[in-house]
Amino acid sequence: MKRFLFIAAATLVGLSLVGCSYDDSAIWDAMDELEEKVEQNAEDIATLSALIEASNQGKVITSTEYTTEGVVLNFSDGSSVTIKNGKDGADGKDGENGKDGKDGADGEKGEKGDAGKDGADGKDGENGKDGADGKDGADGKDGDSFFVSVEETDTTVIITLADGRVITLPKATEGGEEGGEEPEPELPYELRVLSFEDADARFAPYTLDYAYDWAGAEITTWSDLIDDPQYGGPLTYADQMSAEYRWYDEGNTELTHTFPYNYSYCYWGGGHAISNYWGEGWSDEDRDLHIAKYYGEDYVAENAGNDSMLGWFNLQYMIPVEAHSGDNFAVHYGYKDQYSYVENLPEISFGDDVSRVIDHMYVINTNYTLNQLYNGVKSEAGNSFGGNWEGLTEDAWLKIVAQGFDDVEADAYAEPISEVEFYLVQGENVVTDWQKWDLSGLGAVKKVRFNFLYSDEMGGKYGFTIPGYFAYDDVAVRFDK
Repeated sequence: MKRFLFIAAATLVGLSLVGCSYDDSAIWDAMDELEEKVEQNAEDIATLSALIEASNQGKVITSTEYTTEGVVLNFSDGSSVTIKNGKDGADGKDGENGKDGKDGADGEKGEKGDAGKDGADGKDGENGKDGADGKDGADGKDGDSFFVSVEETDTTVIITLADGRVITLPKATEGGEEGGEEPEPELPYELRVLSFEDADARFAPYTLDYAYDWAGAEITTWSDLIDDPQYGGPLTYADQMSAEYRWYDEGNTELTHTFPYNYSYCYWGGGHAISNYWGEGWSDEDRDLHIAKYYGEDYVAENAGNDSMLGWFNLQYMIPVEAHSGDNFAVHYGYKDQYSYVENLPEISFGDDVSRVIDHMYVINTNYTLNQLYNGVKSEAGNSFGGNWEGLTEDAWLKIVAQGFDDVEADAYAEPISEVEFYLVQGENVVTDWQKWDLSGLGAVKKVRFNFLYSDEMGGKYGFTIPGYFAYDDVAVRFDK
């Protein structure tokens, strides 16, 4: 811009030296106009920089002022920016009308000859055509401003630049927070969340009572409910006939769970066990690494090649990512179809026998399930569910079904009052990270029972081919205010 001004100035000065008597006032007027444009653009550049800085620093507009010079934006940190108006150009002049053409002179008559004819009269000359009307001069464009317009909404100020780009800055709300979103309406309920975290434990200490030669376990935090090892551990597999693994989020969501009785109280009959086991990957190579991590490298070395000792069932409480929040989560196992011998599905209920709406929970597939889904059913011990599953297809689907009941004592054959579903598998789309499951469609219930539904190719001669596991975390329950 400065270089252009210098060249223009030099040219104009050169013209002014042609003659001493030359009137150079128009030249100096042009010089003043060029300098004014440079100054205007410099101001626009500074304004644009200030707006970009305000956006990057998260500044909020507290007020706007419209003046004869432009728009003043006042920010929350006390600073302000003025977007000046461009100057109007002069209107173009009207063109002049064309003049009419003149008539041609009459021709003289010819003399009579002996045999000749009179000469013809001369023709009148054609009238000249009217000159075209001069076109109106175009209105002068606004001065060289970078800014085309400033628009204001209830929550934002929108600034449009000459090249089409847009800068949007938030306005402060009455409460002083950024605009952009309307404040959330106050809900008639509060959400309490079952997080399975020790810091959130409100229940009174209790003992898991087992018969025979084991005295049981004292439970004071959620982590006390995590079994070790994952398969065959003392908490979830202690006693087939009398073990009752249970938990109760007393004083918070009031949700409670006890392993159902299906010919035993062990986890192989179904239940919701607390876990903090996780690790990336679900291939067979990952399995050996995971088992080495949780069972020890010596265990893996001693049982190399023995699928009955190194099967994925050893990692049944494991998920491929960390807990949705904190460290702990719950793992569901259990399903019921026409082939299974299961009578009682795992369920959660309100321990104080009050009907409530469970708003949502977060769910994910386990590593064990993912291994089978992607790689097909294995022949290794503990992994063969008697099916013909060979791996994911575009027609495959697997979903969890939650059934709501209005009676805590509703038995295994009671009809639910409501149901909602969630897909863990849809074709080749598989849940491998935490997903929010909206359970509010169940309405106010006293307990919720969980089961699986699956596509035909996931079923074999013994029913469900895939391990019936999923993990859940952060269960939110509505409580009236």
